Amino acid sequence: MKIAIDLRSLSSGTVSGVENYCMNLLENMLELDRQNQYVLFSNSMRAKKMPDFHYVNSKTVQSRIPSKILNLAFKFNLQKVEKFTGVVDWFFMPNLNQFSISPQTRLAITVHDLSPVILPEFYNLKRKLWHKFLNYKEAFNRANILFAVSEFTKNDLIRIFNIDSNKIKVIYPGIDHRQFNQNIPVNEQRTVRNIYGLPGDYILFLNTVEPRKNLAGVISAFEKLQSPASLVIAGRLGWKYGNDFKLIKNSKKSAKIRYIGYVAERYKPALVKMAKLLVYPSFYEGFGFQPLEAMAVGTPVVASHLTSLPEIVGDSGLLVDPYNPNSLAGAMEDILNNEKLRSLLIQKGFIQSQKFNWEKTAGEVLQELNKI
Repeated sequence: MKIAIDLRSLSSGTVSGVENYCMNLLENMLELDRQNQYVLFSNSMRAKKMPDFHYVNSKTVQSRIPSKILNLAFKFNLQKVEKFTGVVDWFFMPNLNQFSISPQTRLAITVHDLSPVILPEFYNLKRKLWHKFLNYKEAFNRANILFAVSEFTKNDLIRIFNIDSNKIKVIYPGIDHRQFNQNIPVNEQRTVRNIYGLPGDYILFLNTVEPRKNLAGVISAFEKLQSPASLVIAGRLGWKYGNDFKLIKNSKKSAKIRYIGYVAERYKPALVKMAKLLVYPSFYEGFGFQPLEAMAVGTPVVASHLTSLPEIVGDSGLLVDPYNPNSLAGAMEDILNNEKLRSLLIQKGFIQSQKFNWEKTAGEVLQELNKI
């Protein structure tokens, strides 16, 4: 069987949830499967360094068409994906993108979340237009199978688009336990502390800076804390983040708040390990990599009680109302001041994190694709 996999989501050069999913899933699929043939499709007008996947049963094809032109060609069926990949049995998109495929080609799409449909107010005009351009309903109806990253996302697909539940398979993503574990060397921690000039005790917000992630709520809650700990904000800039930086500038505790920008993947485990806690009060998440990664390294988590996060975090972290800064501040104070609670959350969090691994994820995806 021949499977084409869309790698266009990796062209940004940064790693967020979608890129993390795409790279780790593909690496583990190729490790497990030496029978099927893989064509890895990417596109960039400029030659970009893509992750290396050196397997005898895979090859990478990269077109050099400007993305806007290629997307329009796909949108109006002026070009087919098979022009680049050749005839394939499956076209698998680890994240929805614009596409056009032949009628006989089977389509699999991973659905991470439906926030652009449910909460468009959290996006800027450019993002809103892009998501409208994608035409979710048409793509989901065309798909032969949809991989939902949580039961919550599956239920959203059924509720909003009336998708047949038999077409949706819930397969949880994993985390990289080689990278995120409780044995981060002290010298690595020291190196990361020096690179980013990290304070002694800190609370960590690790996420893209955009309204859906609720940094404003974190800042408001942080101002209420009695603890001397600092707040470290790490992550790339998304959109509509101007208000967040105004809040930081005008905060009565602005001297204790540090924005360190995007953190390279190799430095994240140590950054998370050294934090007193990870705060993750998103308004909407289809999954949640950062809470699981924090649990894996032994850092307690405070997360939102909304959407998929109770499903992912369970009782291994403190779940709060993200719209209530007092609730958020109280949970952070509890972890910072109660060593017994802190130890319990570390133990339970480690057990919870072990349930999620990429080999299991890849095996379940392959099982579905191989059914034909």
